Amino acid sequence: MTLRIHDVEVPVSEIPANILLNQQIAAMLEIPVDGIRRVQITKKSLDARRKSRIVFHYQVDVDLEDEHTVYQNKASLVSVSEPTAPSDPLHGIDVAQLHFRHKPVIIGSGPSGSFTALTLAQAGQACIVVERGEPVEDRIKTTNKLRSRGLFTPESNYCFGEGGAGTFSDGKLTCGRNHPLIRHVFDQFVAHGAPDEILYDAKPHIGTDYLIQIAKNMRTKLIQQGTEFKFGRRFVDFRDGGEHARYIVVLDDGQEIATDHLIIAIGHSARDTYQMLLDRGLAIVPKPFAMGARFEHPQEVVNKIQFGSCKIPTAAEYKLAAQSGSRGIWTFCMCPGGHLMPTNAQAEHLAINGMSYHARQSGFANAAIVVNVLREDFYRGHPLDGMRFQEKLERLAFQAGGGNYNAPAQKLQDFLAGRDSKGEIKSTYKPGVTNARLDKIIPDFIVDALRAGVKEYDKKMRGFICAESAVVGIESKTSSPISMMRGKDLQSVSHPGIFPSGEGAGFAGGIVSASLDGVKTGRAILETVIVARSTGYR
Repeated sequence: MTLRIHDVEVPVSEIPANILLNQQIAAMLEIPVDGIRRVQITKKSLDARRKSRIVFHYQVDVDLEDEHTVYQNKASLVSVSEPTAPSDPLHGIDVAQLHFRHKPVIIGSGPSGSFTALTLAQAGQACIVVERGEPVEDRIKTTNKLRSRGLFTPESNYCFGEGGAGTFSDGKLTCGRNHPLIRHVFDQFVAHGAPDEILYDAKPHIGTDYLIQIAKNMRTKLIQQGTEFKFGRRFVDFRDGGEHARYIVVLDDGQEIATDHLIIAIGHSARDTYQMLLDRGLAIVPKPFAMGARFEHPQEVVNKIQFGSCKIPTAAEYKLAAQSGSRGIWTFCMCPGGHLMPTNAQAEHLAINGMSYHARQSGFANAAIVVNVLREDFYRGHPLDGMRFQEKLERLAFQAGGGNYNAPAQKLQDFLAGRDSKGEIKSTYKPGVTNARLDKIIPDFIVDALRAGVKEYDKKMRGFICAESAVVGIESKTSSPISMMRGKDLQSVSHPGIFPSGEGAGFAGGIVSASLDGVKTGRAILETVIVARSTGYR
């Protein structure tokens, strides 16, 4: 039998963790190290609450030379490990009942679109994926031109292209939902190239370098299973398909595609598509979102705050929240050892975000600090008023940066004091930063809340406000400013057969939640097809 040990405490050390872990397990169980046949880590977390003794906590499954004796003698430390129940998106689906008149059409190849395609492929159904941007290997070259030379490409950038906006992020795999299919999402990431450690790390992350490869591997697998990708093609219209198809999808080159299942997984930067969908009568309502700026520190500053003098072979991170009146202020997409990059998807606009490679070794830490923007802050009667609010500020940021995709930046102490910054501002942002008064670009209600929040953060993390820290702006795309209304069957309430999905539709807020929504969308389509077989499509 396999035994589970629920808490093995291992001090952080330069000695390889697996050696210390085996030694600690042997000591706890009072057995020789060579009596351990196999160790499988099931959970791992870092405990830095005591700066003088920072430790890893592990939960492990072990196979031993003499499990029965250990189980009897150490009953207070061990239990019998039970196998994990499979996480199966097709549970209860009779694949034999599936019959599609036309291939589903998925607009967008981000996490939601990709996982919808993967779920349908698992059931034997190929799709057509329409992506306005480039394949990821070409997208990298295009985005590098933006960072190195300020050359912006509207249809392929850090927002548009294979893998979606999440490809260039820290790749955090956090989600506020306890859903049985989340394990399936993680398993799919590992199957397509993610490191195994995401399955047990308490704060798993993948990193842009892995995410790029994962996107390519997913595409290869889907193509092998019959899915067709149309890169560099934009979804510009749709209409009723008559008795032979529910919809006709129209692309920018004039191609028309018949389908009964249209998945809108566009991400929240496809503002032109928002407008088109609204013009065609799709049910869209405004929703609150959040905005702010990126706060950047030398990584050693954050490490010292979090770890003290202890040398840890990892980049420290943080997650903070505060309140100022009715405004919540919180950190978003914190990137240890990360980089800042431009994430505007329109010319002469500027928005920024953070990304990290898996090793997190840039020497800088950054995080968005954002403030909730309430409906009453922007709504003037039009469903896209929140989007227009974002666009206005992005144009101001572009102008303040110098009109060349440089980002406006201010030293944190100057931002708090409301004064100009002088001298060099060190930042990972490329093409570069321009000294500017961010507190004059961002609306006062956001500035006031950010100042109050940062002062509270400095009480929790002494040294957060320091001479080396910078504020770079603006962070305008934490979530979608609209929701595409859908029912319990995940179909649009105004257009049956259209499935709004993921972040752009207003139903997700990160890689995991968007991927999970894609899985749920795929399953909803399968259930719809089974029903349609007996009742007809109309």
